[in-house]
Amino acid sequence: MKRTVVFLFFVFCLSSLFAEPADSTANKKWRFGFSGLVNPQFFVDTRQVVSGREEMMLFYPKPVERDADGHDLNATPSLNMLAITARLALTIEGPDVLGAKIKGYIEGDYTGASDASINLFRLRHAYIDMRWKHHELLLGQFWYPMVVHEIMPATQPLNMGAPFHPYARYTQMRYTMRYGRFEALAVAAFQLDNKSQGVNGASTTYLKHSLVPEFNLQLRYHSERMLAGVAANLLVIKPRDYTTDASGGKHKVDTRYMSLSFSAFMRYDWNQWSLKAQTILSDNLYEGCTLGGYYEVYDMAREKYLYGPFHFATMWIDFGRTKGHWQPGLFIGGAVNTSRVFVLGTQSIIGVYGRGYDIDWLYRVQPRIGYVTNFGLSFWFEIEHTFAAYRNTLGDPAPTAAHDACKVHNERFILGAVYAFKKQVGGSR
Repeated sequence: MKRTVVFLFFVFCLSSLFAEPADSTANKKWRFGFSGLVNPQFFVDTRQVVSGREEMMLFYPKPVERDADGHDLNATPSLNMLAITARLALTIEGPDVLGAKIKGYIEGDYTGASDASINLFRLRHAYIDMRWKHHELLLGQFWYPMVVHEIMPATQPLNMGAPFHPYARYTQMRYTMRYGRFEALAVAAFQLDNKSQGVNGASTTYLKHSLVPEFNLQLRYHSERMLAGVAANLLVIKPRDYTTDASGGKHKVDTRYMSLSFSAFMRYDWNQWSLKAQTILSDNLYEGCTLGGYYEVYDMAREKYLYGPFHFATMWIDFGRTKGHWQPGLFIGGAVNTSRVFVLGTQSIIGVYGRGYDIDWLYRVQPRIGYVTNFGLSFWFEIEHTFAAYRNTLGDPAPTAAHDACKVHNERFILGAVYAFKKQVGGSR
């Protein structure tokens, strides 16, 4: 049944696309565009943080951890400087195909696919984009569906507002239908760099073995100044394939876990001002560099594995202005853990997977100021103030976490420079 639904979905998409009339401008030359940037960043933290990529991808401050003398081991400042976000991209545009304007895009940087591969060139985007008058089909690696790239925060650090704003790229099939100011968007996505967590660590296996892609549906409204929309996201995983008994024998497990998340987003531009905002009600949405995850329960009475989500309500807003060469702005994000973990007498929690599930609430205030020249060079200074209130339990009567309830904060000071370039070769006939 699941395979039939997926097959019919893509048959519908392709039949709609090929029904479009051919464009009269199909005969044109090839065009190639080369672009990229160099982006060194220097940053200082007042506290140890939960992060990735040599702490460049900051999420939130670590909780209090006492040593034998009562000192907080995580109250240790640090500084670093990195240029791993240097980027290269190639755009290819050729003759129209099947009545569609077609574009290929390949982009990479040096942040690596994991912390172990930092400084190695890794793929960011790689897709084919086919656009008709009312339809568009994108195939390849592109932004994670819960990332609305038209409204991304204008912050410069690598986290781009994470964990409040999603930040990830997935291999996907993305179909968009446009009529007037309205558009509908459907995505079937597959994991690679951003993986689900589970009993075997971070892996794409949990999604692949479920036989269901991650689905996302969006409805949007466009005007000259505004973009607004809503989205629903479905994630189905198979957390384990088997279990092992005391004698080492393996027993097949075929339980899947389905979770739904929802989002509303908007952008409004006027004069030299821009306002962007998004709210997310997440259910096991760890993979997009956000907060959340799930827990695994074993029911001894029924000899069955059960799963429950860590829910978060998240909202962010980004406000900015362009005045001559200066671009001031402010990002504010907040998240509340709405999870309550309950287990029966015959049940026990055997696994907890995700990010931030032991946080009660979290917020960030991030002012910035940028100076942009007319020749691709810009300079930025930002301050990230991130405050986290930790729980000492996952929920009543769930087990105690590895730390006491505490409230901690971190200030990150970032100074960065960007030198961007773009060159086009070829043109239309």
